[in-house]
Amino acid sequence: MTADDVLSHVMMLADTNELLYLLVEGDTDCSVIDPHIDMAVCDTLPSGGKTVVLGAVRMAREEGFNRLAAIVDLDWAEILYPKTKEDGVFFTDHYDIDATVFFREQNVLRVAGTFSNRAQLRSYVANSDCPTLHEAVKQIALPVGLLRFTSEKHRLQLNMRDFPISVILNEDASGIDVDNLINIALKRSGKEDDCKEEVTRLYREEIEEIIDPVRYFSGHDLLAALATVLHKKCGSKASIDAISRAVRGAYSCSDVRESPLFSSISKWGSSRQREIFTCL
Repeated sequence: MTADDVLSHVMMLADTNELLYLLVEGDTDCSVIDPHIDMAVCDTLPSGGKTVVLGAVRMAREEGFNRLAAIVDLDWAEILYPKTKEDGVFFTDHYDIDATVFFREQNVLRVAGTFSNRAQLRSYVANSDCPTLHEAVKQIALPVGLLRFTSEKHRLQLNMRDFPISVILNEDASGIDVDNLINIALKRSGKEDDCKEEVTRLYREEIEEIIDPVRYFSGHDLLAALATVLHKKCGSKASIDAISRAVRGAYSCSDVRESPLFSSISKWGSSRQREIFTCL
């Protein structure tokens, strides 16, 4: 769908009600946001991607339609490119919606406890060089996110989407094989092996430049790493999808109240004399 298609759809819906509308990039965004929305006031609409969502909102502004806003992934905003600053455009607190929910640590630990064998989970953490399961998962996911960043920054066009973390995890699930990470990324991207030396060099350079590691984590990598660790070391039989759904579902009203994203959306609703969220 194009931005014009999305706006046309919204305008058709808007003719039948007085709702506010939030455009989001995908269904997973809706699964986190919807439980906290007053559906008599506002609705979310998955619309395909950041470019389409932003385009639709800008066109709505030009047409004087002020009941539409957008929630988009933070991605590399303010690192590789400027952050869009305009009324009705809101960014996730972290890289994307799944990273945003992952960084509510207690929720992740509760989900892990639900899906794991208690003794095996405790043993894994005790034998890890990280103080908590949350930190162990971040240690696994960081190199994948860093390679994704390297690819984006240097226009390497590596296929890092839905990266198979289980394939590159080491035997004790304490980290990943970076050499194998790069090999698989090149293979998935149809790149020749003679690119490897340059990709490795650029990746190593970016390691030295890291200031805020949190910005390098994508939600998919974090939740895939979590599910893989729970499966390989903690007795879980749940899929990545099941774990991901559980972590999203654990995002609570207290999380909403502490989120800059939800606070900004709430203020936008208030400026239109509406209270969008039931938690605030």
